[in-house]
Amino acid sequence: MNSNERFLYQHRILKLSENKLEQWNRNEEVDKLIFAAENGMFNIRLKCIEFLSGRIAEHDVKNLLTSMISDDVEAVSEATMKVLEQSATSELLELIKRTRKHWKIKRKKRPANSYITNVQFGDTGKARPSERLMSRLRDQQRTNQPPYGF
Repeated sequence: MNSNERFLYQHRILKLSENKLEQWNRNEEVDKLIFAAENGMFNIRLKCIEFLSGRIAEHDVKNLLTSMISDDVEAVSEATMKVLEQSATSELLELIKRTRKHWKIKRKKRPANSYITNVQFGDTGKARPSERLMSRLRDQQRTNQPPYGF
């Protein structure tokens, strides 16, 4: 891959696709697959892991996969750990164990329905602050209590 092509892919002018990855895999262009694994979106990284798993004996591939254990996306990290478990040393197995523990803790901390937590139902979000204050004062007057605790 020349420097112009590398620049265009890095700045997302040219898009990495699964078809390009399959073509690079057929032509055995490992350096391009490594580049795609470093710079692609998560689906591209997953496909690169799949293609590079057969070439784990190569030094560059092993270094890349070792660095991808701590990926931001859990699916990519898990796929990398599965590939590396087959030929792992004791240090690498320890790193895999710690990473799995980290993901397990992160999953427990994640709220069950995170997409609903910030949604408000009803008119509470639409009322102006002055209207809410006036309604609170009216409620306090109805209960015969002074508004500020006199």
